[in-house]
Formats: sequence, structure tokens, C-alpha cells
Amino acid sequence: MAAKEYRAKDFMEKYVFTVPPDITIHELIRAFVSHNVDAVPVVDEHNTLLGIVSEGDLLYKKVRPRIPQFIDILGGTMYYCGYGRYTKSFRKMLATEASEIMTRDVRCVTPETEMSVITTLMVDEHLKVVPVVSDQNKLVGLITRHDILTVLALREKEEMEEAGEADGEEEEKEEK
Repeated sequence: MAAKEYRAKDFMEKYVFTVPPDITIHELIRAFVSHNVDAVPVVDEHNTLLGIVSEGDLLYKKVRPRIPQFIDILGGTMYYCGYGRYTKSFRKMLATEASEIMTRDVRCVTPETEMSVITTLMVDEHLKVVPVVSDQNKLVGLITRHDILTVLALREKEEMEEAGEADGEEEEKEEK
């Protein structure tokens, strides 16, 4: 028997802790600690996903800014790691609200996305959480690595039970 292909809607967390874009960094830190989360979606009053704040984003606040490494060639400045990387770091260091520190380009899935696709996305992109959004970019759920591990454990248990039942049927046939 083929294993059921789970979709996001089958195992996503439907009741998601979210924050508004104007929540302060200090309130965000307290929310992360009290709710024990790895990342928090930032939504507007209509539950439209605006971005996501991760623990890593908050840690930028405690990391000293790196001085851009550059060389001057004929009066032009060339940055070794790209200027955008440094502007992002400084923006996050100076942030006072979620809207200033959040990641805006969020990797999302829909309720119909298969678990194998979600797992691959999380592994390839090093994501701890993936928001689940509707066609109108409304937040409808959240998937964590723990959610996927729970499904894998359930699937393994079901396979072991099926194998045990099949062994029992073979033993009955042999006894007859």
C-alpha cells in the first residue's frame, strides 16, 4: 500500500502566534521567550503576511556591525561582499520595530503543497519555519521542523503496524 502524501493543510499549525508590524524590538524579544518560538510572522490587520522575524534577525541587534571591506579603484568603491549585505546588517541593527527588522522576502507554501516539497524547501533554504498562505497572501498556518518530524514518526508507526499485521496474516495461513 502506498504511503499517503501529506499536504501542508494536513499537519500545519492553524493557530499561529503573529505580531503587528509596529511591535517594538523589546516586545518582540519578550514574545519570543514567552511563546517559545523560532520565528514569528508579521501580519497586518487583515492577516496579510508582511514578513517574518526570526531569532537570527533579533540576534543582529547584539552583533557588532562589520565594517565594509572595500577597495578604491580609480575613484570607484568596490565592496568585497557587496554593499547590499552591509546595508541589510545596519538596517537590522538600527531597527526599533518588527517592520524594520523582518525579512520581507518570505518563502511560503500553500495549503496544498506536498510535505516532500516543504521538507526539501526547509532543508535547502535552512528554514526552521515556513508560513502557509492562501492565494491572497493571507496567513492560514505555519509549519515547523517539529511538525514534519511528527508526521514522519506517525508514518513510521503506521508502517510498522501494517508490517506487523501482514506478518500475523502470513502466520495464520501457515498454521492452516
